[in-house]
Amino acid sequence: MYSPLETVRRRNRRRTQAEARARALPVSERRNGALLGIVVTLLLALMLFMWTQQARAAVGDPTVTNGQVDETLAMAKSPREIFVGRWYGETAKTDGSAKRWIVDAFPDGVFRITFRFYEEDGSYREQVEVGEWGISGPVYFLSTKGWVDDGMFLKADTSNGELYDAYKILKLDAGTFEYEHYVNGNRYQIRKVDTGFALPE
Repeated sequence: MYSPLETVRRRNRRRTQAEARARALPVSERRNGALLGIVVTLLLALMLFMWTQQARAAVGDPTVTNGQVDETLAMAKSPREIFVGRWYGETAKTDGSAKRWIVDAFPDGVFRITFRFYEEDGSYREQVEVGEWGISGPVYFLSTKGWVDDGMFLKADTSNGELYDAYKILKLDAGTFEYEHYVNGNRYQIRKVDTGFALPE
């Protein structure tokens, strides 16, 4: 057994050790808090630096052109959505005659193609075809259902295989459509025009 004096010393020693540990804990907590503050500050500075680099890379030249806007819109649309609207095409022959046409592709899958066959003297004859159109993968197809003559619809014999055409899509964007007939290999190029565009007289 310990003497009363020795017991008091032991208690004091334990108390002194406990107080030292209690004082050491706040110092270590303060040190950890300071380190945490430094780490958070460095991480925020690094994030801000990375964000500014990404913003510079994304923005590049601050001027956005109409071409960039059209390209972005075209990428956001499906080929079917791009094709809806009015398109114009023309081919010239060596004898001075020409064929010009307007394709009206409606959102419900209906088309109207107005052809004009121009002679060398400037006269022309007109033919209007109507039917259904579609795009599936790399294929553009038409199914002619009839013709319009003097405002009257003339129904086609839809059992006739020549009224169905399939084309390979070579290029389709907001301004240009290039396609090739799968059977005869004829290539065509048409360009997007305003809905008010009309064939020349």
